[in-house]
Amino acid sequence: MANRGDINSFLSLVGANGGMAMSNSFLVKFNFPSFSEVPDALSKAGVSFANNSNDVVELFCDEAQLPNINAFTGSGIGRYLGEQQVEYALGKVYTDFQLSWMCDANMTPHKFVTAWFDAMFLEEYLDGNDIDTTKHTGKTYSDVITAKTRTIARSTKLRYPSEYQCEVLIAKTEPGVNSATDRVSEVYVIQDAFPYSIDAVPLGYGPSQTVKVSATFKYTRHFVEYNDLKSFNSTQGTNSAKKKTPEATFTNQSIFTA
Repeated sequence: MANRGDINSFLSLVGANGGMAMSNSFLVKFNFPSFSEVPDALSKAGVSFANNSNDVVELFCDEAQLPNINAFTGSGIGRYLGEQQVEYALGKVYTDFQLSWMCDANMTPHKFVTAWFDAMFLEEYLDGNDIDTTKHTGKTYSDVITAKTRTIARSTKLRYPSEYQCEVLIAKTEPGVNSATDRVSEVYVIQDAFPYSIDAVPLGYGPSQTVKVSATFKYTRHFVEYNDLKSFNSTQGTNSAKKKTPEATFTNQSIFTA
């Protein structure tokens, strides 16, 4: 039995469980299906998403949330004499989650979420011709600002959900021997996700600050892949470079590619 008054027991217990979890160690990945319209829309916006990966989008994500979960409840009364209303679970309720990014000078994360949002809809001119995103490369402000714009006389249609939804993986990681995100305790696999709200990005004169963009996502459901770090800690510590990871454990790379 643990002795709460013994600091040595506390530190020993922390060490045996791999240390304390730090909020600034996590990984985010997006997996679009092969029939998704989003990667093509991202490419037209200048955001490469080959092999379902973009280093800027994944590494510049500086805030993420492990989604919460609630339950629908029903109530019963009268099972026993004098018993009041009793609640019981009826089903799962999946709520929104939010991701935030720091933006590079090319505004890659902002292009990522806005092009994804645009891909959810199909715009057409009144004559039935589709409207494609115009991609500019290496042009100056004067060149881009005078480029041909879309006319207001156009219609907007909605794509099928399967064409714009994707799987989002959020992994809670910790530093390890090989990298700063080598150990992973759990991965939230979020299914059928899409951005339904993109926050305004404030710009203004004054002290220079890194531009940030945030988006809120809806999704169908999620599940969790669990990994026990204690086996990893006992075989691969910071004091031994010769120790190897046992087959029973896995790192973030194996979970993301499972």
